[in-house]
Amino acid sequence: TDFSVTPIKQTPTRVPFKISSSHANTASSPKSDHGNVPFASNQPSAIQGSSSDIALMSENIEPPLVGDPVQTDADSPSRMRAPPATLQSQMPDMFPAISPGTASRSYISAEKEPRVDVRLTSILNMRKELQRQIHPEMTQILNEHTFVGFVDDRRALIQHQTRLYMVDFCKISFHLFHHRIIFDIMNYGRLMLDPPAPIRDLALVAARELGNPANADEIADQISVRFGDSREMLEEYFHIRIDDTGCIESLPMVVRDFSPDYDKLPLFLHNATFSVNWDDEQQFFRSFSNVLAALYAVEPPLPSDPQNAKEEYRMVIEHRVLPAMKGGSFWAPSLLLTENALVQLVDVPDLYRIFERC
Repeated sequence: TDFSVTPIKQTPTRVPFKISSSHANTASSPKSDHGNVPFASNQPSAIQGSSSDIALMSENIEPPLVGDPVQTDADSPSRMRAPPATLQSQMPDMFPAISPGTASRSYISAEKEPRVDVRLTSILNMRKELQRQIHPEMTQILNEHTFVGFVDDRRALIQHQTRLYMVDFCKISFHLFHHRIIFDIMNYGRLMLDPPAPIRDLALVAARELGNPANADEIADQISVRFGDSREMLEEYFHIRIDDTGCIESLPMVVRDFSPDYDKLPLFLHNATFSVNWDDEQQFFRSFSNVLAALYAVEPPLPSDPQNAKEEYRMVIEHRVLPAMKGGSFWAPSLLLTENALVQLVDVPDLYRIFERC
């Protein structure tokens, strides 16, 4: 099956969606239990749904959408598990200690590429899903908020109109990056890795931590072959460039000037190989976008991280992640209500009434 696209300026190289014979049957692949994490308890939220319609802007012009797909909770990118600290501890020689969002290991490519109008039915279906899952009131709050300050390394205070809210930006970042990945597919900027990241070395780190150490070499080989066989498709649709030596040269720049935590690359490679459905176009894009969003989603620094890394982390949240939710280009899903990601703390008129009684 060919993924067909309509270019705006020039015709890009079209890469057929093909499954290598060595991966046609993944039943023997090791099962990873790192693909899902439980949701937070479903407690009542201070944010109530609004029946009012609000104008939502997208970074892409919405073409006519077809089909009526349904996204389940299992498809949520926020169900992807963070890398264990033991895995991260094996990375210092390969990746210096840096905060997500900083550019000390990557730089932004100056390549000018024509904008591509993607017309794949599978992608249009996923965009339609996001449109149906919008929570209008929460979307408006996040699109128009003003940053107030941090509560801790997971939560911040934001203001919208006369109300003060506490937002779990780690949870929301999963959905932010997932949204951007789907709407900007084939049109990301590029983060060039310097030096390129060796896939097999990273895969070996993940295999030893997540699987049976006795089979680590076999698992690392499977991961290397998977990405090697799929490199043309990954380059075309996700700007993941892999060189002839099996190293990752570039990753997509999903949010402007933001780079992911490179310590999460081993887990990304492992999950992309064994938790992604590579046999079906629709399911491939759905599952791969979830795994890729988990790579970019922000997570609190470790207690052992140096103080300057923690300060840089907060700078990234305040100046990269939270601003990316503004301007009408992010649709907050109703699922965030069940995750208690946005909680109203106070409304100024309520305070006036309290003071009047004093």
